[in-house]
Amino acid sequence: MRIERNFLPTPVPPQSLCWSGDALVDWVSGGLRHGLDGETLDPHVRYGYRFDAAVMSPDGRYTVLHERLGTKALLLREGELVRELSRSYYHAEVYEYPVALWTLPGGRTLLAHCPDEYCRIELEDAETGEWLTRRDSPPVDVFHSRLQFSRDGRFLLSAGWIWHPVNAAHVFDVTRALEQPSTLDSPVEFSLGDGFVEIHAAAFGARDTVLLECEGLDEAEPGRTHLVVYSPTERRELSRVPLQEPAGTLMPLGERYALCLYQHPRLIELATGRVEERWPELETGRQCGSIIHHIPRPPPLALDPEGGRLAVGTAKGIEVLRFHL
Repeated sequence: MRIERNFLPTPVPPQSLCWSGDALVDWVSGGLRHGLDGETLDPHVRYGYRFDAAVMSPDGRYTVLHERLGTKALLLREGELVRELSRSYYHAEVYEYPVALWTLPGGRTLLAHCPDEYCRIELEDAETGEWLTRRDSPPVDVFHSRLQFSRDGRFLLSAGWIWHPVNAAHVFDVTRALEQPSTLDSPVEFSLGDGFVEIHAAAFGARDTVLLECEGLDEAEPGRTHLVVYSPTERRELSRVPLQEPAGTLMPLGERYALCLYQHPRLIELATGRVEERWPELETGRQCGSIIHHIPRPPPLALDPEGGRLAVGTAKGIEVLRFHL
């Protein structure tokens, strides 16, 4: 594997980062666009309030600008306000705002969020605001967070928590949810053995896989975490390796590697758990779950697993790592 590292100086420290082709957009700073060629474009827009994070749809048309530990968000279309969004106040100051966007092949963009209850995911049409999953079924008692669509849009992942608190993750079939909305209240559990397993981090990997950082798989070593490659279609583990350090946020890189972003980026070989390379001078935060009120604010991160690119905001600009698989 060949790894490139580049630094992009920016006129102000980035407050948020989203990949948009070969550029990085800082929506919190008003949509500042930083090209990988070093050019910066400023649309001279400022969004009020204390927003501090953003997510973009795959086609780049829609953005949700939100407060990571709060209730308010804005839905934007190409930078223009479409409507305000909100979530339940219940423990909103504790855990990360649940929101994700996905563009269907026909051009419709889905917005996944929890507009009414912390435990009820809704899918809506981003353009019209139509709720596509209205239902009367009772939800499961899960604090949904860190929502993520799979690369083909087939699955929706929630990496949140349940009361105690304990980190947990669930996966949903998107097509089935649009046809039978009640399935959003019956998430598919990860089959990880008979014991209690806490899932600290989760991310969609190559093909039909999910990467999971799990605690509780080894009764002989309580507290030891493992990196699991899991198939939601087959509902089984494909591999499992012990980790020597917390994984933090995960970014899969092809079928052989993943980045673990706890404190600093580490390149991990999935087959062995071995650290192939690390960048200790590059601060990437101490997030180990969706509950983040007790840790310093994580730096702006933009993950591009398909393109093999990681961008990290710093006080002076943006560090970009590119992995040529």
